Amino acid sequence: MGAARLVYEMSRMVLGESSGKVVVIKVVMDESGVHEHSPVLTVAAYIGTPALWRDWTKRWNIAKRPIKVFHSVDCANLAGEFKGWTTERRDQLVIRLLDVLEATDLPGFVIGIHMDDFRKAMIGHDDLKTIFGTPYTAIFHWVVQAIINVADTMQNYDRIAFVHESNDYRHEALEAFDWIKRNGNPGGKRVVGLLYADKTDYVPLQAADILAYEGNKRMRDPSKPSRRPWLRLTANGGIRAACFDRLNMADLI
Repeated sequence: MGAARLVYEMSRMVLGESSGKVVVIKVVMDESGVHEHSPVLTVAAYIGTPALWRDWTKRWNIAKRPIKVFHSVDCANLAGEFKGWTTERRDQLVIRLLDVLEATDLPGFVIGIHMDDFRKAMIGHDDLKTIFGTPYTAIFHWVVQAIINVADTMQNYDRIAFVHESNDYRHEALEAFDWIKRNGNPGGKRVVGLLYADKTDYVPLQAADILAYEGNKRMRDPSKPSRRPWLRLTANGGIRAACFDRLNMADLI
């Protein structure tokens, strides 16, 4: 089975053969991966129907040749599949990938949190710790709830399937997701589900990887000029971005 068809079949599977949207989610803390010393955590999500993801996958797989699985960190550091590449060759491939994302015009979310500020603000709020747990769980919770809230505002009650990249925080995410299903989906009027997958098998996760990575870069220091990839990703106005730091963390809590 081709990659695009596999993406379509997996998307339909998680929707239970019903109509709806598939949300692909990627978590990034920094260039080195998920660890406790990272200054910023970002969670990013792109939203599309199974048919859209199938067509997108076809064009993405052509654009990223000869790369098999795109990792933003490897791309930035000329590591992994990019080892031995020149920056010029790398940049041309990135331009092709950004062309695919921009042409598809996918709506998306990226939420970032400055982790030290979050930890300080949570002191004395044991009730919130019970709900949110770690900073990762908190921001995952916010992204999922934000997507559901936007759908409610639009009075769209299609089934929503969240596909998350496999990582070490699966148990925490599942607990947060169960809490949202009980408390953040009034009346249970919308069916929501969560599935874990690898970027090798579910190619759209590679798109969320770029959004999470560039969102992380942008949110570390918003006073700096925006990177060109971030400007391309947000050019169509379809990306909703939010960052919580010392300036607004207290209000959020």
